[in-house]
Formats: sequence, structure tokens, C-alpha cells
Amino acid sequence: MRPKVNASGLLLIFLGAFLLTSYYLRFDPLEGRAEAYLEKSIKTTLASYVIVRGINASVSIIKESELSLSPAGVGLSLALGEVLDPLDDMVERVSILLLLSFLSLGLQELLLELFSGGLLLISGVLALASGALFFTNIPGRAVLVRLLLLLLTLRFLFPAVILVNDLIYEGFFRPRTEAVSSNLKDIKEELQNLIRSVDKVEDFRKSLGGLKTRLSLIFDNLLQLALYFTLQTLILPLFNLWLTLRLALGALRLKV
Repeated sequence: MRPKVNASGLLLIFLGAFLLTSYYLRFDPLEGRAEAYLEKSIKTTLASYVIVRGINASVSIIKESELSLSPAGVGLSLALGEVLDPLDDMVERVSILLLLSFLSLGLQELLLELFSGGLLLISGVLALASGALFFTNIPGRAVLVRLLLLLLTLRFLFPAVILVNDLIYEGFFRPRTEAVSSNLKDIKEELQNLIRSVDKVEDFRKSLGGLKTRLSLIFDNLLQLALYFTLQTLILPLFNLWLTLRLALGALRLKV
């Protein structure tokens, strides 16, 4: 009589061999693309942070400058506060949000690194061990298989959802973020021109008037930047992390 082949055990052994081979050959295109997206997002966030902090620094310089405002010094001082005080407040809040976005991306990069090689190696060993148990009467194979499913979910789902973020970023966030950043660069240059005209009251008044007429557009750009980074680097990653953990813990309750 031919011995009965245990298909589940063979499948687990083949899976374990594949995982260990991938680990030793460092074959992991999923993780590589996820790392590339996170590095790109970190650079974009830092670039936006530098622009916003540059605006903040320019506003602070203008507000702290001692101007020769005669004969209309009081009026110019009032106009200065009317334009720059709310702008300074808004820029400060957006810069804090961008800092949180940078920390979020750094945390994702750290988690991706933790979920990379080590989990692949452990998953390969667990797959071989649980596959071998299918050919014996030793108890405990169900626990090993559940643990294997948990590790595989963490290992592969986390970079997969990061890649989904990449698709959303390229298709929706990137063109909008670049347009807003370009507008904010122009605003930063306007403020620097305002600084250069600080000793020429008429030039200063003209530049301040132009900045005042664009104030609603400036606020709109700052709000858009805040919205895009909140969705891309805070809300979506938190949702993805919650989904990954939920599915990973669900793997422990599967009947095997």
C-alpha cells in the first residue's frame, strides 16, 4: 500500500523553504518599494517643512524689525500686525503638523525594518517546523500554524498597505502637494523681498499691500498642505496599522 501524502505538511515545508531562500537571497521587492516610498515621502515632508519654517522665520524678522515709519508709522504698524499676526499663527501650526508627519513616516520606516528580515527568517523556520509536525502525532501544530499566519500577516500586509499609500500619493497627493509647495515658495520669496524693502517705507507699504491682497490665497495653500499631509502621513498610516493588527490578531483565531 502506498503511504498517504500529507498535502498540508508538504505545502508548509515548501513555504518554509521559499521563505528561507528569500531571506538568504534578500529577495523582497515588496519591502524595497515600500522603503522607497517612505524615503520619498520623508524628503517631501522635510522640503515642505523647510519652506514653512522659512516663511515663519521671515515673518518673525519682519515683525521684530525696527522700521522708520514716519510720517505714517502707526498705520503701517497696524497693517503689519493685521497681515502678519494671523499668518504667523497659521504657519506655526502647519509646521507642527509637518513635524508630526515626519515622525509618523519615521515610525513607519522603523516598523518596516522590524517586520523585514527577522520575521521572514522566523516565519520560514515556523513553516518548516509546523509542516514537519503534520507527519507526526506530536501535538502543537495548530499553535505553530496560527503563529505562522500571524507573522506572515505582519510581514507582508504592512509593506503592502504602504504601497497602497504610494499609489494614492502618486495618483492624488503628489501633484497637489507640489503645486501648493510651489505657491508657498513664491510666498517665501515675497516675504524676503519685504525684508529687503524694510528701510524704504513706500516700497515696504506696496509689498505689504500686495501680500495683504493675497492673504486668503496664502491661508488656502497652508490649509491644503495641512490637509494633504494629515491624510497621507497621519490618518492613512493609522488606519493601515489598525487594519494590519486586526487581521494579524484575526489569524490567531482561525481553525487549522
